[in-house]
Amino acid sequence: MSPISLKIAILDCDTPVPNVHSKFGKYSDIFVALLKDASVLTDGLPELDLNFSIYDSVLGRVPSDKDLKNIDGIIMTGSSASGYDEAPWIITLSDYIRNLYTNHPSIKIFGSCFGHQMLCGALFSTPTHPVVTKDPAGWELGVHSIKLSSAFLSQYGPVTSNPITTSELRLQFVHADHVVHPITHEMWVKEGWESIGRSAHCGLQGVWKKGRVLTYQGHAEFSRFVNAETLKVFGGRIWTSEFMENALAKVDQDDDAMWAAGVMLKFFLEE
Repeated sequence: MSPISLKIAILDCDTPVPNVHSKFGKYSDIFVALLKDASVLTDGLPELDLNFSIYDSVLGRVPSDKDLKNIDGIIMTGSSASGYDEAPWIITLSDYIRNLYTNHPSIKIFGSCFGHQMLCGALFSTPTHPVVTKDPAGWELGVHSIKLSSAFLSQYGPVTSNPITTSELRLQFVHADHVVHPITHEMWVKEGWESIGRSAHCGLQGVWKKGRVLTYQGHAEFSRFVNAETLKVFGGRIWTSEFMENALAKVDQDDDAMWAAGVMLKFFLEE
């Protein structure tokens, strides 16, 4: 049987911190490596022919309508920016996401961290009720466990790489913004959206709509090295040495990134 072709566009929403960029390249490069590994290591997947195209959304580059005819899915990466910033590229990207979701139903959309927040903000925020805000609980840093929702577990579970409990997903985190659950939004109620789950710190760790949208607040694409170097830059001038030490200790823990990457590929294959 011939491999199944998946054509995925990756929208870079930032440049990694210098030590990460010099070793691994752009966020898109990190995603490509992760998904190629997951395509081989994930049980139950068919043989895949993965093809990637890269766009720098900070420079306003996104797939055109012509490009979209040859794309199965889109990934939006993380960023040091906030989804509610008024930078022109963020406003343009938000409009693009709404158009993509509304007018291109065959294209699946995945967002990581900033990408998760951007997608939720574009689809669920209103002028009087923004869903992306600063998290009053502050930073969520390092590896934390997500208690997965029953709907998400029914579709993708169990988390076979977690030796403690197969109903929880461990991911790397670095975020101070969050998405306020849009559970009363008309679109959420009518269109079959689901939460992927919650952590002790953050009440909405991602959203899922079968065959359309999947987001993670956490970073399946971040290794210990990537997140540690990111934290050192993000917090180097504002965090105390004790706070940084505790955060780096949380980074240096096992996670379930490969399982989460396998879920991404299963999502891109959903009808």
